[in-house]
Amino acid sequence: MITLNDFTNSMPLVIITAASLLIMIFETIFPKKDKAEDITFLICIASLAAAIILSYFDINKNLQLYNNFIRVNTLTVILDITLIAGILITVISSKNYLQNEGIHVSEYYLLLMFSLTGMILMVNANDLLILFVGLELMSVCFYVLAGFIRKRLDSNESAIKYFLLGAFLTGFLLLGIAFIYGGTGTTNYTEISGAHPVKEPFYLLGLTLVFIAFIFKTGSFPLQMWIPDVYQGAPTIVTGMMSSVGKTAAFGALISFFSIFDVRSIPLIVAIVAILTMLYGNVVALVQTNIKRLLAYSSIAHAGYIMIGFIIINIYSTQAIVFYLISYILMQLGAFITVGIVENRLSGHESRNDLESYKGLGKTNPLAASFLTIFLFSLAGIPPFAGFWGKYYIFLSAIQNNYIWVAIVGILLSLVGVYYYIKIILYMWFYEPVFAEEQKVSFEFSYTAALISVIGLFAFGIYPELILKFIRTIS
Repeated sequence: MITLNDFTNSMPLVIITAASLLIMIFETIFPKKDKAEDITFLICIASLAAAIILSYFDINKNLQLYNNFIRVNTLTVILDITLIAGILITVISSKNYLQNEGIHVSEYYLLLMFSLTGMILMVNANDLLILFVGLELMSVCFYVLAGFIRKRLDSNESAIKYFLLGAFLTGFLLLGIAFIYGGTGTTNYTEISGAHPVKEPFYLLGLTLVFIAFIFKTGSFPLQMWIPDVYQGAPTIVTGMMSSVGKTAAFGALISFFSIFDVRSIPLIVAIVAILTMLYGNVVALVQTNIKRLLAYSSIAHAGYIMIGFIIINIYSTQAIVFYLISYILMQLGAFITVGIVENRLSGHESRNDLESYKGLGKTNPLAASFLTIFLFSLAGIPPFAGFWGKYYIFLSAIQNNYIWVAIVGILLSLVGVYYYIKIILYMWFYEPVFAEEQKVSFEFSYTAALISVIGLFAFGIYPELILKFIRTIS
């Protein structure tokens, strides 16, 4: 039986869900109301800010709610705050971009909020059925958002590819859940972990299938082939959100999968997946000429870095993964926000996402070039930005677990990644502009969102204890 206590101890989830339903009802009652998009925008900002504030008060709780279907503890609360903050930055940056693209409609914000509801369900799930519902709610919203620019062929192609492959891998997830249920008689995390069914063949097969589904959702090797095409065709702001916030939700759910289901017998397999993911992402990114595809392959490489933390999941590797995910959202999302600013500035040019169009950006738009430089330095793992500490703690966790060779390979491949980040920076600051005439366009919201990300990277890079003091309380 669901009680009032369940609602009061899960207020962030309640607020986000209520805001999503409110926007949907508002759109139904007033479908052609003037300025509806602006009202929806404000509802999103207010609800997201309230959810972040209320989440802070849950950080020391350790509860199971809604008949043991939902968990609330330090890990889930920190991940919730990270996801909500990522969507808040996305909402702030979206307004100007959507207006320029001619798609500033309330349905966009509705899909963002429902996708966030799915993400929160994923990381707070205490049952495989809740995990599945959350994952599919997020994925369905992503399918629509990827094709949101309906007049663009590549956007439609992006949505179709993502939908077909995502639906196929959903079958793996469902079949895996069915096998786990067949081997244990339950789908509840607490009951499964208490049963210790490690020798049940159906259980092991089910774990394998669920892990394969997570490999797809996190964009890890060998199920990463969809990422470049989908990320290139989707609206740039959506790409930034999917590649950072969406990936964080998938990895957050994977932490629970590894720890609760006691997946400790496959460290070599996880290490190989991590290395091949880093290798593929970094090497293929070297030859890219489109910045969205380059950042897409970069996101594959970063999935490999994060996967290192899953080789042997323990308290230290979990803390390293969480820190990396927080910094990754700021730098990856910030990079795509800046790419969106440049897109709008060059809206009349078909080659606006080619690397050549970034030549001389430091002269025509020094603020955007400065922001992008900071994000690229952080993605490369260069101090004093948070990305440096993210990689440091991930590689340190591998060393602590006696996988020094994986850390060495990761560091070497990270150095390979520095090349293509530096190449973009050189284009921006040391070349003459391709488009000599500066187009002065005002994008206050986009710059505000980028500035928030920059401040976060500086703050967590110079003084990582700001968030480490909370992360260290994860048990």
